[in-house]
Amino acid sequence: MRYKFTVILLLLNFIAFGTISYLNRQAKSNDPALSGLSGQIGREIIEADRIELRSKNLPTARILTRQGATWSITEPMQWAANYFAVNRILNQLQFLEEEASFSVDEIEKTGQSLADYGLEDPLVELKIGEGENEIVLSIGMLTEIGNNVYILGPNQREIFVVDRQVIDGLLVDLGDLRTREIFDIPVFEVEALSLQLESSSEAGTGSLKVRLARNNKGWSFEAPLTAEADPTLVSNTINTLTAAKAIRFIEQTSVDPLITGLDQPAMRVTLHGNKRRQTILIGKPENAAKGPASYFAKLDNNPTIFTIQAKAFDELREAQEALRERNFMEFDPDTLSSINISEGERQIRLQQLETGDWQVIESAIESNAVIRPRRADPEVIAELIQSLKSLRASAFTVDTPTPSDLDRLGFHHPRRVVELTHKQQSKSILDLAHPDTENEKLYARIKDSQFIYEIERRPTLRMLPLNTLHYRNRSLETLPEAARVTAIKLENIQTGEVLLDQRNDAAEIGWLEALAALPEAERYAALQLISSIRQAKVKSYLKDTYSEGYAIDPDDIRPWSYRLSAELSLPGGDTPRNDRREYVFTTRLAGSLQIGGSALHEAIFEAPQPTIDALYTFTEAMPLPPELTEAPVPIPPAISPVPDPTAIPE
Repeated sequence: MRYKFTVILLLLNFIAFGTISYLNRQAKSNDPALSGLSGQIGREIIEADRIELRSKNLPTARILTRQGATWSITEPMQWAANYFAVNRILNQLQFLEEEASFSVDEIEKTGQSLADYGLEDPLVELKIGEGENEIVLSIGMLTEIGNNVYILGPNQREIFVVDRQVIDGLLVDLGDLRTREIFDIPVFEVEALSLQLESSSEAGTGSLKVRLARNNKGWSFEAPLTAEADPTLVSNTINTLTAAKAIRFIEQTSVDPLITGLDQPAMRVTLHGNKRRQTILIGKPENAAKGPASYFAKLDNNPTIFTIQAKAFDELREAQEALRERNFMEFDPDTLSSINISEGERQIRLQQLETGDWQVIESAIESNAVIRPRRADPEVIAELIQSLKSLRASAFTVDTPTPSDLDRLGFHHPRRVVELTHKQQSKSILDLAHPDTENEKLYARIKDSQFIYEIERRPTLRMLPLNTLHYRNRSLETLPEAARVTAIKLENIQTGEVLLDQRNDAAEIGWLEALAALPEAERYAALQLISSIRQAKVKSYLKDTYSEGYAIDPDDIRPWSYRLSAELSLPGGDTPRNDRREYVFTTRLAGSLQIGGSALHEAIFEAPQPTIDALYTFTEAMPLPPELTEAPVPIPPAISPVPDPTAIPE
């Protein structure tokens, strides 16, 4: 019983599917939209994976094939097709509109044939295929009236009259049909870049293979050495390569392989993508080229020869050095706990305290010398760390140096040794050296590293002075905010003349009001001197001790000429505590140079520019020109005329 029921269901299904198929064919034949030319070829156009075009106006057939979403030309050359040009052709075919149509039976009844419409030996034959299925369209002659052509439909029994633009769309120039792009691997997909450079026969050094690969940090060299690559430069190089375009295509029958040099290419460039790669072969220069220099080139496994601009590939010849990462100091500034800078027995130690501040200590050369820690200047330390972090190689001197290389370049007696200690107790040591006979270059090497770099000599040594004064905090003292300057005085030590003497004991009166009686220039200069007392800063330190006068050299000792003093009211307990500050200065030695000293802070220093300018207002009496006073302006004497020149005797 079950078997009979199953047979009945199968018969009913067969009848139902047959009926649906019949009705569908009937609907297509009755629907004018589907019975027209576009209706007959629309589905085939959408699903096409092959287009063959033959024409009496073309020397060879044109065949295009599709793989995935990519169209390629396979005849008369092998090359990627222009996506937009192919889509334009398919769109024109998909939406063809006929002016009229008639059947082959109708013309045969009138005694005509396909030859009368140019369709027996058509001007153009178009095959559109999808898998093993294909349709054929034949395009014949122009109509006598109108700018139209005859097309024999895919069933070979119906003739359509359509606009002749269909021919113009099919017979596009081959140069417009092919793309000029060379690589079709997108930039984001590139995982590696490989180069193979052939040396000249005279050099006899064989080939150089360079390979760069993407990693978690960016890019690195895998051959001919293991080293970090500059991610920005590598990305720019890959962008340039993927954007490269063919200048012109070469007919293979019209060029001698010896001229192109592609039988033994000078360079191979490979982009590695996701499970695919593309290689371009670079041959000889195109000597007859006009404009920018160019090379003959071809893709690997593709016989098509073309020319390409030389610039990007010439730059690749230096890829091994040009694309290397030049920043070789890798450390986290936030983890540093100390920086030791030394040369021979002399050493400067910079240490970070638990408070986060830094101190500087100079190691004593003599065993009985007193070691005095000094506060380090935070801006100087930050600049030093940033400068170390930003050290860049100007050249790559030696890879994998031997002991003789280290000795030859002066690393047995380095000019500086910089030891960075991290909070995890790990260390990195930078050696800077040069041979005794070398006055221009400086070489750098990270201890236990396999590379020696050349770096800029003068800026590097200038940022690493073996002088505690360079690192000492530029702020001598900063008074508490509640502290008050109650009096300020400036006097000439040599003559005893008082140049400025002002008091302000009233806490409720500000100094601007207290100095109101002074001329404007002196008032604001006095305010600047008060500010210099409240926050005493130096431009740079000259000595770490105080003495009576400053010796520029043994024969030139500059005495202190001016004394700036201030009385202070400092907060402390129930009653303020009175104190005094005193600084001495030489005369102004230059526009931006005046020496100062402080016995309290044990320092001799260069004064900052605002302090120099404020002192100058009181210490130098500049005579005003008559134009700024009521004195009459003297009349300049008349200038005698210049006598005529005497004639030169012949």
